[in-house]
Amino acid sequence: MSFRLFIWYCAMCGGWAAFFAWALVQFLKIDPDHVASPVLRASFIAAILGLMLATSIGLLDALMNSSGVQRLARVGLCLGVGLIGGLVGGFMGEMLRKAFTVRFLGWILVGAVIGSSIGIFDILRALSAQQSVRLAIRKVVNGVIGGTVGGAIGGVLFDTLMNIPLPWELPKSSLAVGLVILGMCIGLLIGLAQVILKEASIKVEAGFRPGREMILSKPDTTVGRAESCDIGLFGDAGVEKLHARILLKGDRYVLVDNGTPGGTFVNGNRIDGPTPLRSGDLISLGQKSKLRFTERQKRAR
Repeated sequence: MSFRLFIWYCAMCGGWAAFFAWALVQFLKIDPDHVASPVLRASFIAAILGLMLATSIGLLDALMNSSGVQRLARVGLCLGVGLIGGLVGGFMGEMLRKAFTVRFLGWILVGAVIGSSIGIFDILRALSAQQSVRLAIRKVVNGVIGGTVGGAIGGVLFDTLMNIPLPWELPKSSLAVGLVILGMCIGLLIGLAQVILKEASIKVEAGFRPGREMILSKPDTTVGRAESCDIGLFGDAGVEKLHARILLKGDRYVLVDNGTPGGTFVNGNRIDGPTPLRSGDLISLGQKSKLRFTERQKRAR
């Protein structure tokens, strides 16, 4: 999917995940009549919200950046991190509300943890492969920034809505609306931060599913028509199963052909060895596949 759609889906998934979290809260009867302690009540609500939000946003990230079993692992890890982070954030938020009459600081923590969850899998994968974790850590930081800002904005709006009467007859409507707004803010800002603060990306301009974009979050990104490749180019007979690699060498991205018969081209020129990439370079391979490399900061050769 394109980055624009990714941001839109992050916001929409955040809102719907928060709505389902509210519905689950009602189903489990987490209200003053059944859970007397405000601290426990806030902790449970935040834990359910964290679980739902982290799972939905983690699923979107998995669809963009992985395939097969890796997707399940990503989503499962996000689920666990979101649940624990929400529980801790809700507890701290309610304690702060009691002490200083402010609760949104707890939502900031919830948002930060949810934002970090989408990059933790990349760190673990890099460590297990004995690769550099710089890009994975950057992804975590970007997620934390987006989640923190989203949690702050959504938390203030949530607290405001919880303290004013709404002219609707829906039961506990202020909680529902507040959670949905909070979820949309966290999802939107996490998506924005990932895209705006990205270091480098690839856009498929021709070939399999043109228009899709991918953030380079690994020091070794594989390109080919095998299911295991990070950038899959299916349906092009000229693309080998493992056709090329995009490697991070120091502070430069380098394109390497995998010894293919048809070769790999940058701006129309066939490469015969590791070739540094510049922002805007067009990579051609196979019969019809074209990729556009973009870097946030252009680097001199």
